[in-house]
Amino acid sequence: MINTKTAFMALWFTLTCIVIFGCFVLKNQVHDLEAELSKINQNIASDIRNIHILKAEWGKLNTPDRLRKLATEYASLNKINAKQIINYDALPFENESSQIKIATSDKAHLKQLVKAER
Repeated sequence: MINTKTAFMALWFTLTCIVIFGCFVLKNQVHDLEAELSKINQNIASDIRNIHILKAEWGKLNTPDRLRKLATEYASLNKINAKQIINYDALPFENESSQIKIATSDKAHLKQLVKAER
């Protein structure tokens, strides 16, 4: 009976040690995951702050007065003349006949072709 009692006590002691070791490992894993979660939350907060800063900068850089000033300074664009505007039907396309392709160099001839097409 002593052998059975000793074996039973050894079994319980071994199971207790296994459970304690398992709890220790689990506690360390939870601690590591909490540290990772804290780091991720800090990164999220930092990204949110950066987004707010970028939105403020974009709002400042995108003001109409500033854009108008930059456009006049760097983009030397002239106003559109009425002669520059043509009808969509007057534009030559690649799949059209060769007459229209040849006539693109001669504006007067192009106008005649456009009138003939209508």
